[in-house]
Amino acid sequence: MSYGIDIFDDFRRMMREMERFMGSMTEEMQKRLPVAREAGFREPLVDINETPDEVIVTAELPGVQKENIELNLVDNTLEIRTSQKEEVAVEKEGFRRRERRSMNFYRVIELPCGVDGSKVKATFNNGVLEVRMPKLEKARKHSIRIE
Repeated sequence: MSYGIDIFDDFRRMMREMERFMGSMTEEMQKRLPVAREAGFREPLVDINETPDEVIVTAELPGVQKENIELNLVDNTLEIRTSQKEEVAVEKEGFRRRERRSMNFYRVIELPCGVDGSKVKATFNNGVLEVRMPKLEKARKHSIRIE
């Protein structure tokens, strides 16, 4: 005898919801995949400010030298990557010490709007990186006369 009710309907619905949730979680992980692959990278603390004319990103990169910072602008994302290794060796009579540390930061920042990559200016002072990016001009409406 069949009542037209499939006892697995609720189960299938829950599975679809889980697949949708896991899919969005997987997308977020893929955005950060380079970080997951390269051990030892940390995310810098970042502030993003938007003015009428520009987007300003400020990132804290303590212990990093300017020449070890790599910035890339791709579409509406700013990529900050640093790689700095330091080794200290001390040898005295009857004593030996060797220490290593790395200051690796990595972060991809989604910008709130389009920016003009040809006019970006970046400064680095006392461990703080500031990137100023002028916004792209919005398309203006033009009336077109029909002949």
